[in-house]
Amino acid sequence: METKSTLLGSPSKAAPAVVYDTDEAAVNDQPNVATFEGSFAPSARPPQRLKPWYKDRDYFLDGWTSKYIWKAAFVEGVATAGLVYISGQLTGTLISYNTVQIGAYIGVASIFLIITFVYATAAGTGAHMNPMITFSAMLSGICPVPRGILYMCCQTAGAALAGGLLLGVWGRERSIQYHGGGCFYDPSELSSGQAFLSEVVSSFILLYLSYGVGLDPRQALLFGPRLGPLLVGISLGLVAFSNSASVPGYAGAAMHPARCFGFGVAKQNFDDQWIWWFGPAVAAILFSVMYNLIPPKELPSPSTKKHNGDGV
Repeated sequence: METKSTLLGSPSKAAPAVVYDTDEAAVNDQPNVATFEGSFAPSARPPQRLKPWYKDRDYFLDGWTSKYIWKAAFVEGVATAGLVYISGQLTGTLISYNTVQIGAYIGVASIFLIITFVYATAAGTGAHMNPMITFSAMLSGICPVPRGILYMCCQTAGAALAGGLLLGVWGRERSIQYHGGGCFYDPSELSSGQAFLSEVVSSFILLYLSYGVGLDPRQALLFGPRLGPLLVGISLGLVAFSNSASVPGYAGAAMHPARCFGFGVAKQNFDDQWIWWFGPAVAAILFSVMYNLIPPKELPSPSTKKHNGDGV
């Protein structure tokens, strides 16, 4: 069914007709690529599945050939590249200004940076832009495996592209001076084990907060699509700032493996990359175990409710 609307004009002249397609089947022909439980766009989420994700065959196989998911993964890569590039430029700018409290400014800037990128990307992809978020969502049963793997690959590729662009803009010498944009520590002040522990703890806390204000389906309904990204950005900024200057020569927990990989590309040095990858991975596994054992989104059915001691 089609409806026609005529542009305003002189009655004596034939105005061109503008045709709007209002056929419901045509409008719904292209699915919303942000539709999955682990999306930062709550209104795009499907109904909860009737069986556990680890028993759902489609959770592992459905989506590998979907052009919409491949396109969404590409956009995730572009968004991650932009996020990492601007993040690196912020670090370079602060160092050039001889800013003493770099960590404080980075923490505050991260709040606005994450908020705007999530708002800009959520409707198209769900706006993870971080392999740690995607990996934890996959293990928590709210991001199907095909989408998760494609997202993580594109996020890492996008971050590597951003690192190459930073290297091209800064040059080799300045890239080293700026530490590639972040993700570094001074071994004379902090051991690799201490940096790894900091990464695990901070990443776990960030995941807890991110699920609590945005990723968990029930919480998403509580805070909505407008407030959720705002609270996620605030959470990241606070966690990043809390440990950004706790030890001299330590940039603080990164909580973003692809970002550190991109900065490694910028400074052409991949030493200690295992810290920035395994730390968030361990945190994601620990959090997903807790989430699956005590899922906040799951409510007891009437048949499983038990009477309490008051006989209610």
